[in-house]
Amino acid sequence: AVGAPSVARSRVPALFYTTERVLELRSGKSKAEGQPSTMYSPERETENCGVGLVASLKSVPSRKIVEDADEMLVRMAHRGGCGCDPASGDGAGMLFGMPDGFMRTKAKELFGVELPAAGEYAVANVFFPHGNEQAMVDCKAILERNVKDRGLSVVGWRPVPV
Repeated sequence: AVGAPSVARSRVPALFYTTERVLELRSGKSKAEGQPSTMYSPERETENCGVGLVASLKSVPSRKIVEDADEMLVRMAHRGGCGCDPASGDGAGMLFGMPDGFMRTKAKELFGVELPAAGEYAVANVFFPHGNEQAMVDCKAILERNVKDRGLSVVGWRPVPV
């Protein structure tokens, strides 16, 4: 813009949490002193490859966001984005907001309960031991006891269709 002051790039303070800044703080070396330009190191080949993020900047849920996230996971199959290790459960997945309308419908349908306002209740996915009915009963009892000890209650249990 005409009349706008010019700012030399060197005057603009560096962002504190850049990768280079974090490395400088950890190593005590500046980039000019031989600090690596990224956090990748072949000696630490066990590190993960990162995180893919698909989101609505307006906080508007949509099926399109889920479809885009699924596409991102498919394209990450070469880096473990497939839930490939059944022994450890290692792999990838999606994290998304709670579908309040769906939860209200299921709570009413399955348990005859009206849920409190959005944000005033929680839903959990609990993974139980396979093939041991008593272990599942014991796990549920432990969880319900801990919930009750905190002044809360369990509305019900349902197997998630897969």
